[in-house]
Amino acid sequence: MTAALSLYKKYGQDELLRMQASIEADPACRNTKGGIHLYEPRARRKLSDIAQAITFHMADRRAEAGRPVPADGYSGRNQNRQR
Repeated sequence: MTAALSLYKKYGQDELLRMQASIEADPACRNTKGGIHLYEPRARRKLSDIAQAITFHMADRRAEAGRPVPADGYSGRNQNRQR
């Protein structure tokens, strides 16, 4: 099981948002060595997993509302385009 999936199953969206905010606010997670990244590699991985878990919760909420998003992310906008 991936880390994002385990976070999704263990925590709700509100808890995940609080975790994300606490990691972003923690000065120990900041990258102090310079470079293009704001956070240390471990914090970046954790933030990425949290973001994916939040995405899973949002997809569940959309499916419950009856407006699911296709798995491939394509809405069919150019489906009838003439060539």
